[in-house]
Amino acid sequence: MANIRPLVPELAEVARTQLNEVDSEVVVKIEALRTWINEVDYLTARTDDQFLVAFLRFCRWDLEEAKKRLLFYYTYKTKERELLKSRLVDDKLLELTRSGIFATLPNPIGPGGPRIHFTRMGHIETSKYSVSDIFRFHAFRAEIEINTDDNWNIAGVVEILDFTKIPYSLLLQFDAGMFRRMNAFLEHGLPTNLVATHIVNASRETQFVLGLVRNVMKQKELLHIHPNLDSLKKAIGQEYLPAEMGGNNGTLPDAMSRYENQLNSFGDYFKEDEQYGVDEKLREASEAAAPVATSASTQGTFRKLNID
Repeated sequence: MANIRPLVPELAEVARTQLNEVDSEVVVKIEALRTWINEVDYLTARTDDQFLVAFLRFCRWDLEEAKKRLLFYYTYKTKERELLKSRLVDDKLLELTRSGIFATLPNPIGPGGPRIHFTRMGHIETSKYSVSDIFRFHAFRAEIEINTDDNWNIAGVVEILDFTKIPYSLLLQFDAGMFRRMNAFLEHGLPTNLVATHIVNASRETQFVLGLVRNVMKQKELLHIHPNLDSLKKAIGQEYLPAEMGGNNGTLPDAMSRYENQLNSFGDYFKEDEQYGVDEKLREASEAAAPVATSASTQGTFRKLNID
C-alpha cells in the first residue's frame, strides 16, 4: 500500500475520471518511477511516495511523461541558481510571507476543485523585493504544495491578482526573457495546472504590459482581466474570495499566518533539498555512452534545459 494521503471523494473522482488513476496500479507505478530514479546516475531526487505520486498524477499516470517532468524539475532547480538562489528559508522569504502580498486561501473552488492563490500586487515594495525574489517565493510555496496540497496537484490552481496601486517600477522589471525563464518552471516542471489567472483593478498602463505578457503565453485564454470587482465575483464566485473582498474564504492575515507556520515546518526539508539535482558532467558522460534511449534515459527537449 502506498504511503500517500487519502483523497476526499470529490477529488478522488477527478483523479479517476480526468487523470486515469487506477487504485490497483498506484503502488506499481510509484515503484517503477522510484526504480528509474535510482538507475539514473546523474539524477539525485526525492523518492518518497507522496512526492512521486504528485508527478504521476499530473502526467495522468504516464510513466515516461512523469520521468520527463521530474527530470526537468531537477534540471531547472540545478541550472537556475540565479533565480532560485539558496534553498534555505531565510529572512527575505519570511519577510515576503509576512508582507501581505501573498495568500493561499483555505477553501478550493469546491472539494474537487482548484486551489486559489491571492496576490496583492500593490503591497510589493520594489525597494525591498525584486521580481526574482517574488519568483523564489512562489517556487518555495510550490515545493510545499507538491507535498501537502492534493487540490493544487490534481485540480490545479487559480491565481487572483489584485493590481490596485501596483508600483510601476515593478512592471519595469519584467521582460520577455525573464518571464519565459520563470514560466518554464510552471509549464514543464511543477506538477500542477494553471487553471486561470484573474487580474482585477489594473490601470491602462498595466493592461498594456499584460498584453506583452499574454503574447508570450502559449495558453492566452488562461489570462482574464476584470474591469471591476463585480466581474471577478461573477467569474470566481463571491464565496471563494477572501473576506477583504466581500467573500467567505477566510481572511488574508489568517492565510499569511498559516503559511508562515507551514514554511517554518519545512525548514529541514529545504535544507535537505540542497543535495538533490542533476550532475551535468555525469549526464553528458551517460548520454555519450548510451545515446540510444534506455529505461534510464529520456528523450527530446527534456534532456537539456533550453528555455529560449
